[in-house]
Amino acid sequence: MRQSHTGRITLAVLAAVAVGMAYPWQSTRERWVLGVAIAVLIILVAWWRGMFITTMLRRRIALLARRPGRTHKPGIDVRTTVLLRVSAPDAEADHVPLTMIAQYLHRYGIRADAIRVTSRDTESDAGVPQRQTWIGLTLSATDNLAALQARSPSIPLHQTAEVAARRLADHLREIGWTASLAEPDDVPAVFAPTARETWRGIRQGGADYVAAYRAKADTALPELLAVIRSYPARETWTTLEIAGAAEAPTVAVACALRTNTRPGGRAPISGLSPQSGNHRSALTALQLGSTERLDGHTDLPADLLSQLRWPSSAQQLHAAV
Repeated sequence: MRQSHTGRITLAVLAAVAVGMAYPWQSTRERWVLGVAIAVLIILVAWWRGMFITTMLRRRIALLARRPGRTHKPGIDVRTTVLLRVSAPDAEADHVPLTMIAQYLHRYGIRADAIRVTSRDTESDAGVPQRQTWIGLTLSATDNLAALQARSPSIPLHQTAEVAARRLADHLREIGWTASLAEPDDVPAVFAPTARETWRGIRQGGADYVAAYRAKADTALPELLAVIRSYPARETWTTLEIAGAAEAPTVAVACALRTNTRPGGRAPISGLSPQSGNHRSALTALQLGSTERLDGHTDLPADLLSQLRWPSSAQQLHAAV
């Protein structure tokens, strides 16, 4: 995002310089330069429904060019993600220990590319609220090359990630939590990769839509998460991701809502931003086994994690609100 804004400012400055060099705009050529520069400035700064016009055009073109199932991003770095299914005992306060989990960004000589907490809210056939929670630990081979080579010449990235996840699981058990490794094939998918993408979301059937949204990680986040949890969607996915260096971490928050009706042009909840024209990529990043970071990472505000109340099960949803 910062790079996008920097590039936008650079182009705007160049357009302004062109206008200045053409002053006093007396000839036809100078007036053409003035007109083109003004048009460029308008296009660069035009904003509609929370998005720059240039971003909207780029996403529209990309949406037309994309094919179902093609979501892989090229790169040379190898990454892997290991999942833990977690829950708190009934007798304990059911708030995921986010501050403790964030310490595993760099622990025991292993650097995590990202750590995320994801919860899935649904209802049973009888209308009873249900909630499942996972912790995902993503490792990058590039960030852990020395540690991997010290373990084995074959660089066992996934095994190293499992070791880190088991240590986190042991730590959680020590404070009363239930934690166990979850296989990718045993966890639900956010959406079907072959589903059709539209500007407003993913359509999986006549009355089955999934849309991705980005949330701002600021002081209003605790209240926003409570509103998301109480929103009457068929299925709600909510993810908080911590990444970056342990001494200067970043955070991103996203959610996905499954509904029977086509999503609107605006987010249904104040504080959310729709991933218009970018739902497939955003939802792919939300998949439990994803190795891609979420969009919108910002510096982690001080004390934010300690202020959040993230229940792992449906039993504590109302208490968290």
